[in-house]
Amino acid sequence: MSDYILTYTKTRFYPLRPIVEDIRIEDIAHSLSLMTRANGHFKHFYSVAQHAINCYKEAKSRGCSKRIQLGCLLHDASESYISDLTRPVKGQLSEYFIIEEKLQSLIYEKYGLGDLTEEEKHQIKDVDDALLYFEFIELMGIPVFDIPPEKHMEHNFSQRDFVNVESEFIYIFNRLTQEQRGFSSVGIDGCRAGWVAVNITKEGFEVELYKSIVEICSKYSDSDSILVDMPIGLPESIDEIRPDAEARKIIAGRSSCIFNTPCRQSVYTEDYFEASSINKQVLGKGLSKQSFAICNNIREIDELLEKVPEFKEKIKESHPEICFAMLQSTGPYKEPIYESKHTEEGQYARFTVLEQYYDRAADFVQYIHGHPRLSKISEDCIDALCLAVTGMLGIKNGFRTVPEKPMCDSRGILMQMVCAE
Repeated sequence: MSDYILTYTKTRFYPLRPIVEDIRIEDIAHSLSLMTRANGHFKHFYSVAQHAINCYKEAKSRGCSKRIQLGCLLHDASESYISDLTRPVKGQLSEYFIIEEKLQSLIYEKYGLGDLTEEEKHQIKDVDDALLYFEFIELMGIPVFDIPPEKHMEHNFSQRDFVNVESEFIYIFNRLTQEQRGFSSVGIDGCRAGWVAVNITKEGFEVELYKSIVEICSKYSDSDSILVDMPIGLPESIDEIRPDAEARKIIAGRSSCIFNTPCRQSVYTEDYFEASSINKQVLGKGLSKQSFAICNNIREIDELLEKVPEFKEKIKESHPEICFAMLQSTGPYKEPIYESKHTEEGQYARFTVLEQYYDRAADFVQYIHGHPRLSKISEDCIDALCLAVTGMLGIKNGFRTVPEKPMCDSRGILMQMVCAE
């Protein structure tokens, strides 16, 4: 490893001979979120990623172009591969500046900023210097310039959880680069291994297994649609109505596949019998073992939405069986697929529906059946694809919700199931 580093995504990266294909935003965001500003001498941990996010927000508040906003977010990205040096030391190492400039230029080039003008570079540096000044005022109590720079908004200099900072960094990046990427529709389903996610774009599809919902949502935070087959929005009293009962009416004959959603109090209880007892006290009915079995997944999403509120408007609950019924029916009456998804007949019936809307459905099925891990959860992969296709159609034609006018839970999360028109 004398000439390369191993990055967060297990990429062998050669800092002295970088190539653009090895640059990954996941590596940049993760590294910068763990890397401290001021060489660790601030009064508490404050990361380079948090600094970059604040620079982006300052640029946005000043009315700067999206190019400048993206440049501010990425202006320290080279540090994720070569770290940083204190200014007195850096000034004695002229070769470092050459390495840094080459790498930073390559990063800018990869993300559409290779043609930054001198004026644009000046705007980015002006924002960077402004944040430097106010960071030292807040975290050191010392001004670093004689004349305070302008500031167009108040910034968060508190100690933040690095996972949330990393997620926000990628979320902002994806939002700023959306036009370059084209449409993206993600379907997510819980499975034995954790989660399976399918992303479809105009170029093709991706399907991968993940250990956590945070990984998926960080990677696809600015997708046009993220639909997940898991309850989102939890009741804490009998007066807060979930869409479960109305959804069962849509797929009469297959209604047993929609479990009763636990109350939030039960979701955060580890013991089944205690959780069931709490659910009966709060909602008037006990908790089935099937519902309790997915409580960890439900809690994972609920915690994410609490920590990263921006995702409340982004991640939507859906249900594959409702989506299949909608996709294969043209009239007012919806006919579910009666064959079990765990059988070959059931999977073929679902594939037949999907290939009417997605021209790479056959390639998808062939891919997962040839994959050593995905082939073991092929039914979950097909469900995730169904949600991704539903999202793709919703992007084009609009979405509808079950119920039509959903309630919010106590945390302001809509309790609804989403499907495409």
